[in-house]
Amino acid sequence: MDDGVGLSSPERAVRLRFGPDRRLSAVVFLLAIGALLLAITSSDGTGRVLFGLAAIVLAGYSIGDVLFWPRLAVDEAGVRIRTPLERADLPWADVDAIRADVRQRYGLRSVTLEIDAGQTLVVLSRRALGADPEAVAGAVRRLDPRRN
Repeated sequence: MDDGVGLSSPERAVRLRFGPDRRLSAVVFLLAIGALLLAITSSDGTGRVLFGLAAIVLAGYSIGDVLFWPRLAVDEAGVRIRTPLERADLPWADVDAIRADVRQRYGLRSVTLEIDAGQTLVVLSRRALGADPEAVAGAVRRLDPRRN
């Protein structure tokens, strides 16, 4: 049985999966195509370079969203993280803390999900999770078998 994240045993069935919103990824990809078309058709050399760079950055975001989905998968055995810069399969025994970090700066509220596992600290944003980090933290903590 394959559940879409490379897990093949039924006892390791994923309970929760969080990743970038695929609708947003599709919109970003369409913007990348639009920027590429503008780069091709622009008569201004500087405009071509800027639109070309925008197309590359936007395409990179949307491709990364597809390749590294889900960013966070949680089951009874532990936490699986897949980001462009970090890959980790953490058993619950290695996870020290899962918390939502809320910061207020210049009148803006920023919330991220932090997963602390000894030498490993993974920080995931709302965009990376496709959900509110505070809600994700609560849902992930409820699956922690050490709490039961």
